[in-house]
Amino acid sequence: MKITLSLPLPPPALSPNARLHFQEKGRITKAYRQMAKVWGKEFLHRGQRPCYDGTVRLTETYRIAGKRRHDVRNLFAAFKAGEDGLVDAGLLPGDDDSVLEHGPPRIERVKTKAEEGVVVEIEEVLT
Repeated sequence: MKITLSLPLPPPALSPNARLHFQEKGRITKAYRQMAKVWGKEFLHRGQRPCYDGTVRLTETYRIAGKRRHDVRNLFAAFKAGEDGLVDAGLLPGDDDSVLEHGPPRIERVKTKAEEGVVVEIEEVLT
């Protein structure tokens, strides 16, 4: 079973390079995590609940407009709150190494800001 879900890009404030007060960063982190949880629950209400027997692979594709260069590892770290929201929603069984592995994060260039976002693919790893 493979699940594909699109979420908004994480706010720039969640980047490891962002320099802001910890309370402000905490507020933004909480809001993005809650948004991912809500979107994940909406996805579950439209379809069937996934049943995982083993490890799950999470792969993110960051769809970004413009030519500015981005560090994919910073995007990956900024998405951590989104990952936690998907765990809260029940789309991911957890985020520790016993149940989750990460596929290679990718950047895909799009033409407009309206097309930006994070495409999340969740699939069970068959061993």
